[in-house]
Amino acid sequence: MSGIGTLTCHVVDVEDLEVGQAFWSALTGIEPIPSFFPGRYAYLGQPDPWRHELILHRVSGHKGAEANRSHVDIWVRDIDVAIPQVEAIGGRVKQAPSIYPRPGSYGDEPGRIDWAVLQDPFGNEFCLITLLTPDQSAAVRAAAERLHGAGDDHDWRVAAGRTAPRTE
Repeated sequence: MSGIGTLTCHVVDVEDLEVGQAFWSALTGIEPIPSFFPGRYAYLGQPDPWRHELILHRVSGHKGAEANRSHVDIWVRDIDVAIPQVEAIGGRVKQAPSIYPRPGSYGDEPGRIDWAVLQDPFGNEFCLITLLTPDQSAAVRAAAERLHGAGDDHDWRVAAGRTAPRTE
């Protein structure tokens, strides 16, 4: 059976990356590896070739009844194609597709992924993720400069070639 996407790793929200990394590494036996987003995310996985198996996401605040503390990331080729497929099997969009990080949200850090937050039929959250190429990241940065940061998620995704322009 062929799925819509491929399960690549699990993401766990933690309040302290060092404590979380020590705990999950000891629990799973998976070693820490370098992070693309130090201070916000820690990774556990294989160092060579680099492959993450677990991501620890630093959050502020304690787990509340309203939010998951953990979710899975599903890598897909095209988020705009995958979303209707997920909806057809009972899922729904919680947060529309966007580029992460958004232009200007972390200084001049380039956008690296196109992603959306979805929910299963029971409200459990998961993310659809696709990596941006270096050219797509550069196109998002150029659009942000051209629009003086006044663009929105749709503008950044159009610049990256990840979705169609608006028709008006």
